[in-house]
Amino acid sequence: MNITKTAALISIRFAFLFWMLFVYCFNGAFPFLYYIQQFTTPVLHKFIPWVATRFLNVSEPVSTTINGSGDTTYHYVLLLCIFICSVFGTLIWSALDYKRKSYNQLLYWLITVLRFYVGLMLVSYGLAKLNDGQFPALSSYRLFSTYGDSSPMGLAWSFLSYSKGYKWFMCFAELMGFLLFFRKTATIGAFLCLMTTANIVAINYCFDVPVKILSTGLMLMCLTILSPNIIQMFRFFFKGETVGLNFLKTPVFKTRWMRISKLLVKYAIILLYAALPLFIALKLEWFGARSTQQHAMNGIFDIEELTWADQKQADSADLQPKWTQLTFEDRNYGLANAANSQKAWYKYKLDTLAKSVQISFTDDPNVNHTLNYTLADHDRIVLKGDFFGKPATLILKKKSFELTGRGFRWINEVPYNR
Repeated sequence: MNITKTAALISIRFAFLFWMLFVYCFNGAFPFLYYIQQFTTPVLHKFIPWVATRFLNVSEPVSTTINGSGDTTYHYVLLLCIFICSVFGTLIWSALDYKRKSYNQLLYWLITVLRFYVGLMLVSYGLAKLNDGQFPALSSYRLFSTYGDSSPMGLAWSFLSYSKGYKWFMCFAELMGFLLFFRKTATIGAFLCLMTTANIVAINYCFDVPVKILSTGLMLMCLTILSPNIIQMFRFFFKGETVGLNFLKTPVFKTRWMRISKLLVKYAIILLYAALPLFIALKLEWFGARSTQQHAMNGIFDIEELTWADQKQADSADLQPKWTQLTFEDRNYGLANAANSQKAWYKYKLDTLAKSVQISFTDDPNVNHTLNYTLADHDRIVLKGDFFGKPATLILKKKSFELTGRGFRWINEVPYNR
């Protein structure tokens, strides 16, 4: 018995079962699977919490609610079940198919599925970097938060959100997933995507971003895609030898309609789930920005002066709590900051033709406060109108931040590290 060959066959069986179950259960790449998952997901939502309670002694309720975290108790128990099923499936498969000499065709299809899964996931990650998606511009809430009050994930998000250029760099690196869609560029694509996913894994682990399971899976998938050429790459990079890549033999379809169907399915997936979304995202990024330019009231403003019914007050003491700042964010949300660190969120609607702003606080959304605004100078705005049932005048001064105002400089005579 050739122990090495037997181990390789067992590894392929396990890898096939594990990755197919992983792709299905942690699907974020193939929307057509949702038609099947609408029947299996409710079953898993009952089965996984039962396993956690019955066999793992999990005392807390296992939530199945989608909340943005991919590292919940539910996900870890699901991953454990996938691993156990793969182990038992491999044992049964090995016992029934022990005479098999090779799994070249099976390995081809496994790597093909992984290529498209990783490629589509990374392309979607790349598109999320555009149009203030995954990392929007720093909000006033972030600018006013101290490092000590930030979570590790919040700190990482602030760092990555600051630079538009770095977001483009991340987008470009993740769009290398397109190389995985084609057999002859799959190896270089997997190599580049391995570096990209390794960086994602490092951020997720070091800054406690709750997408550790998926990002680790993507990185290991890249290694699986590279597995037929691992030895060749070692000989090339570490021994300087001239090598050629191993290309798994493509299955030959005997009938013409099957060959055409294969190409149609391949390019339909690339077009619908990668190329078309990329085109739309780039169009919005390059041409949609003109309609979303920042208005004059966008930003953070200190309340310099407040007058109630023509009687000047020393400050906003009549407001409880005593406010010191008003902010107006991009997406019609605002924030009132108080001297005692209390905050009040509100929605606002700006009418640039009438030069008025309508404010409604989230704790009392049915009450609207309408004020007219005028630009006193380049950094001051005067608001006049009915505010909490009384005529009021507010003079606001726009606040500037070193972080958002300094920008890029080619020449720095001394390090500017504050």
